[in-house]
Amino acid sequence: MNSVPAFSEELAAFAADLRKLRLDRGNRSYRDLAARAAKSTTGIRIPVSTQSDAFRGERLPGLDRLMGLVRILHSYDEFGRERAAIPPHNSPELEPWRRRWRDLAELDPGASRREAPPAPVPAAPPVPTHTPTAAHTPSPPPSPSPLVTESGGAEFTIALKLVGHTRLVWRLAFSPDGRTLASAGNDGTVRLWNTADGRAEGTALSGEKPAPVLQVGFSPLGDRVAALSDDGRAQLWNSRTLAPQHLPGGRRPASSIGFTPDGHLLGATPQGSDCQVFDLDTDAPRGACAAYSGRADALAFSADGRRLVVADGFADVRQWDTVTGQPVGAALTGHCDNVEALAYSPDGRLLATGSHDTTARLWDTGTGKQTGPELVGHDNAVNAVAFSPDGTLLATASADRSVRLWDTATGLPAGPALTGHTLAVNAVAFFPDGLLLATAGDDKTILLHRRRTAGALAVSAGAGALAAALREHLVLPLPAREGPGLPLDLVRFAPDGRRIVALAGALKVAVWDPAGSGPARVLDVPPHMPLLGLDFPGDGDPVVWSSHGLTPPIGPATGTRLALVDHMSYSPDGRLVAVTDLFGRVAVHDCRTFAPRGGPLDAGDPDAGTDVRFSPDGRLLALLGRELRVWDTERARYVSRRQQARCFAFGAQGRLLALVDADGGPVRLCDPWSGAEVAEPVGDLRAGCEEVALSPDGRLLATVDGAGDLTVWDLAVRRPVVQEAARLTSLAFSPDGSLLAATAGDSTLRLWLVGVA
Repeated sequence: MNSVPAFSEELAAFAADLRKLRLDRGNRSYRDLAARAAKSTTGIRIPVSTQSDAFRGERLPGLDRLMGLVRILHSYDEFGRERAAIPPHNSPELEPWRRRWRDLAELDPGASRREAPPAPVPAAPPVPTHTPTAAHTPSPPPSPSPLVTESGGAEFTIALKLVGHTRLVWRLAFSPDGRTLASAGNDGTVRLWNTADGRAEGTALSGEKPAPVLQVGFSPLGDRVAALSDDGRAQLWNSRTLAPQHLPGGRRPASSIGFTPDGHLLGATPQGSDCQVFDLDTDAPRGACAAYSGRADALAFSADGRRLVVADGFADVRQWDTVTGQPVGAALTGHCDNVEALAYSPDGRLLATGSHDTTARLWDTGTGKQTGPELVGHDNAVNAVAFSPDGTLLATASADRSVRLWDTATGLPAGPALTGHTLAVNAVAFFPDGLLLATAGDDKTILLHRRRTAGALAVSAGAGALAAALREHLVLPLPAREGPGLPLDLVRFAPDGRRIVALAGALKVAVWDPAGSGPARVLDVPPHMPLLGLDFPGDGDPVVWSSHGLTPPIGPATGTRLALVDHMSYSPDGRLVAVTDLFGRVAVHDCRTFAPRGGPLDAGDPDAGTDVRFSPDGRLLALLGRELRVWDTERARYVSRRQQARCFAFGAQGRLLALVDADGGPVRLCDPWSGAEVAEPVGDLRAGCEEVALSPDGRLLATVDGAGDLTVWDLAVRRPVVQEAARLTSLAFSPDGSLLAATAGDSTLRLWLVGVA
């Protein structure tokens, strides 16, 4: 067992060797060393306080700080004269110092070493139902660490302790479906954990040349897991098979990586005085962050992918527009030391930064102004920040061994510090439903903290079973809803999710309340006008159309008509409408005046059954004719195309495009911006395809084949969760992703519960 005296003695010896190196290099003053670092282009910052702690052995500095200090010392000769260049971070003379730092960090007072990883340890009863094997003997359960908010509305207690890494843990990431937690360790491995029971999934992942892993993350679909090592190499694995995947840009040294919302893996690569951003999936450049130090300590994307934020190795943070490559506003300044923690809120309105100056800050991404006070409470560097899924809480992890929660609306603490780690906390991540918080740090352990509502009423066994089923992503059928006695087709949800509408016999419109149980309400339309389709203009009433044009009274009050309308699609904000006519021509119109926006778009063969749809974020317009073309609505140009497509659907907030070829076959999952397939094809629609739909989060894929049979796939595990011969005609997911609706030829509306919003 390690002891405090042993650590103190080793730290004192380490400090003595640092002082000797300083003497050997001319015994320059603290201020000289700090100034040498500041005027260099390396991004190194070594404040006087950091140097004092390191040389006196007061505490062990962070690895970046220590190596920066050693690099600066080696930039002087034995007479104290500045050399022409500062040694690079991979210089051989630095490696002994790096090894010694890791050995010191391993000296964990009071923690025992284990040759084999034990099973996860429940923090409280019930006792595990399995009998642990000798190689998985549980440790004594850790003391629960409650965190109660000042409002009394929530509580976190330690639920599981995950042990397996042999060195400190740098980062954590949950898969999009929450079933898997990935951890990046200084032992050169990425480990995957089952969040239900805390067991390790498969063997630890490591590259050809194992090196400490500093970052880890899942792709938006959860099918890939990426990692970045401290030697700058990015690596990629299939998260299901754990097989390594080729990464064309993986040999390009990167200082930070991150997935874009459309599934591309980007890396920030120092090049001179700029920070170049590359698409590591293709090794293609994406732009440059000019006027930077040539270093990116942290990088993060907003949820919609339109913003990239970079911390430049000093104390400044800047946002960039990913479309134009231009900076957004001025640099965000205020921190007085390195910023190494960044996160956007789920709605993209807030940016959180964490710094070595022991504070965190919240910024308005629109104005670039700080919102509220500094988040002050930690006694050491803030190493990680994370927003809760609803954006109401910010978690900050610190080298002071604690995690704190903050109310993002007020900037006030949301209770006392969350403790449980014995050394610095480097990582924090929220479970997708916000009910679980994962933390990890220098003590080599991962803690899962479970949240519960204070004073919550006990739930019935049935309600508990339902909640458990939905957590396991089971799809549950609901009672069918009665229609107006006519065959149903083209089902749609209102944007607010409070109405379901469908065409009935091409003559009427049926409307249901998804929260009710009664039959459909019927909206009449003028006679002798067979209906072709319907859609919602923003949050308004449904608009229907026939080949004669828009049909009052459900259409616009002006009664404006467009001749020979075939298909229509409204942009999500309701400002634009794309219309195709019976000749295959496509035009975009202003919804208020119906004046055309730009010239017509030729969708291809007019006999191919042209269709048109906006993506959920409104940035893309897909046109289906002889081929499927995807139009960038902002830059007015095609960005991708696909031959012989029959059915298509957007999902994952526009980051994913599912399509089926005209002759059937598997469903292909593509990046709509490039057209490249981003995952293995799913299923095999040998009878052809009539309809395909993706859930808003991209987790579920629903298809109706040529025989009307329904299949719903869970894309996270690549297996069908519903298979039913139902003679269906159309499909739609609710905007919140909790319901799947389908129409059938027997005048009934079918519903499935697929999640809880």
